Amino acid sequence: MMNNDNIISASTKLFGYIAENAHSSRFSVTLNKLYKANGIDAMIIPMNIRPDDVAFTISQMRHSKLNGAVIASEYQEEALSLVDEASSEALEGGYCDSIMIREGKLIGDLIMSRALERYAHRDDFVDDVALRCMCHYFYDLTTGEKDESK
Repeated sequence: MMNNDNIISASTKLFGYIAENAHSSRFSVTLNKLYKANGIDAMIIPMNIRPDDVAFTISQMRHSKLNGAVIASEYQEEALSLVDEASSEALEGGYCDSIMIREGKLIGDLIMSRALERYAHRDDFVDDVALRCMCHYFYDLTTGEKDESK
């Protein structure tokens, strides 16, 4: 369980948010609050990655402590070319917005459309609908449970 000090332990599931200006996005803050509110020992770390470093960063994720990452729009096309496997949605779309690491392989997927389908109807998402949908869907994906909280 995540404690109030936000300490990362050996059992904490770590995910990255890869963007050129990840620190200025509310995605990681919103998702970390969701993990914490539900007692999930997981954290998403904003990773400010320059365009000339994105290929190295993504290709080396399989050797890191990360369990996966969300990829910002500016790197999604390049990310697809760097994964070992990709979902049919990602291949059809020509880009991926998330990468999971399974057995040392980078698995690319396109999850935003599913996130919007699952959560866009919620009455409590009055602003930043896409951000909230993506956070809640990624929460579901990384915890194996569907979050019913606001």
